[in-house]
Amino acid sequence: MIHIFLCIFHLSSAAMTSRCIPRGNFDLPVFMTSGDFTIGGIFPLHYRVELPPTDYMKKPLTAMCRGFDPMAFHWALTMGLAVEEINNRKDLLPEHTLAYRIFDSCATPVMAQKAVLAALNGQDVVQSFMCSGASPLLGLIGESGSSQSIVVSRTLEPFRIPMVLYLPMISYFSTCSCLSDRKQFPTFFRVVPSDDYQVKAIAQLLKRFDWTWIGVVTEDHDYGRFALQGLKREIENTKICLAYHEMIPKDYTQERVLKILKVMKESTAKVVVVFSGEGEFYPFLTEFVAQNITGIQWIASEAWVTASMLAETYSFLDGTIGFAIRQGHVPGLQDYIRTVTPERYPSIPQVQELWEALYGCSPSTSTLSSHLPSCTGKEILRKEYSAYMNTSSPRVTYNVYKAVYAFAHSLHNLIECRNGHGPFENLSCANLNNVFPWQLQHYLQEISFSISGEEVNFDIKGDAIPSYDLINWQRSASGDMQFIKVGLYDGAQHSGKELVIEKQAIAWSNQQTKARYLFLYAVTAALQDTGRLSDMGSLCVVLIVFHVTLARSVIRQIQ
Repeated sequence: MIHIFLCIFHLSSAAMTSRCIPRGNFDLPVFMTSGDFTIGGIFPLHYRVELPPTDYMKKPLTAMCRGFDPMAFHWALTMGLAVEEINNRKDLLPEHTLAYRIFDSCATPVMAQKAVLAALNGQDVVQSFMCSGASPLLGLIGESGSSQSIVVSRTLEPFRIPMVLYLPMISYFSTCSCLSDRKQFPTFFRVVPSDDYQVKAIAQLLKRFDWTWIGVVTEDHDYGRFALQGLKREIENTKICLAYHEMIPKDYTQERVLKILKVMKESTAKVVVVFSGEGEFYPFLTEFVAQNITGIQWIASEAWVTASMLAETYSFLDGTIGFAIRQGHVPGLQDYIRTVTPERYPSIPQVQELWEALYGCSPSTSTLSSHLPSCTGKEILRKEYSAYMNTSSPRVTYNVYKAVYAFAHSLHNLIECRNGHGPFENLSCANLNNVFPWQLQHYLQEISFSISGEEVNFDIKGDAIPSYDLINWQRSASGDMQFIKVGLYDGAQHSGKELVIEKQAIAWSNQQTKARYLFLYAVTAALQDTGRLSDMGSLCVVLIVFHVTLARSVIRQIQ
């Protein structure tokens, strides 16, 4: 249940006083530290929410977060590592310390809204800043999902409080192009490229391999909807035609998923582009396995193209290809992660859940009710969760790291300001004893620094420089799935020069899948050359008829 505040204002001749009454219980941060400047962090530590039943006769119980996500916890720990690293440096924020408060969004917009309200109000909820003063936070790092980021960005606007309205947020994984709208999201920044660039990259990939008949599957969130709109825009007036678009339901039901799979099974489109988060796609693929659908060439969006859990679970995803966000180096991360144990943090439930997920047992210090066998905390890591400890090529993790450093460099520049040369009224600087978030945003917009060999800055929309690695899922000799870089997309290059592919390095799951599309493309191209197809609209119509009447028998012959 979302926390609602009743702020009652009393006017008098002397002044206006306020009284805030919290409605509902507050969730404390998963982790928190103290320091001179505090930033918040919101991470999807669980991937689903269990809503309580209600009869509308009494107050409903609190929604429960279920399905602990070790990788999201890994991201949250990266924020802690970065803050600790910055506080130990002498050249960044000298004589000042950075602090953080980390909250769980449970990967859903409603819980993200609850998390941001809890983050902004601090521990003393009765003396809420919403009625009494400035925010205890100078900025937020979050969220992962675009829908959550949209909700977090908009949650504070109805309050119409300037100190809240200008709280800057840096997302590490929200890619929806809608978030580039500065009128709607004036304080939103991100260190991950906008989907405007991802759909351009995917459209170029389709053209490069002559894949002209495709299906699209999206999640039922803003991320999926805006990505589909963008892809349609990019393939307009090309030879690429959309056979179908199906949406994974927000409220997951087997009946609805089976209808989607029926469309996929009966369609002759065997190249399928999927815009979905890992959490939404995982249960969908569980049903996919049972339907015995074969011959699909998967094109992954950046949200799941390096999802180790999917790669280790579903062997039929061999040969998947898609664009991943840039990777970088996070020094000392593995050693830092190893320090997070139930013995060190016995009172933090999420650490107990981490142990249950990684080791399949309940630590002796756990306060959670669990049916798992008890353990000591010295267990060997289970293979299926080895990705949690893999820090060799971080991507989302690296984005979290960059986001923390972006705030740190902005604060550093704010501190270095000298009165008479400042950017604010009368060339003034911020008061270090009372820094406002909108002042920090000014420096964040102008930031430029180098990290892991990459130059980090933001354009006028708060977007980062677009850059992707082209990833191919390949099975090693030992049977493990590997994410192999087979090209790149650099949005800073001139038009037509952005995409580079090493075709000889690609391993397809089924060579005949590619062959059949080259065959069908050749047939339709020949019809067009004879003048029987005069425009792209006609081409799509002929493709549909062609596939329905002839393609099945032709495919059987060439398989």
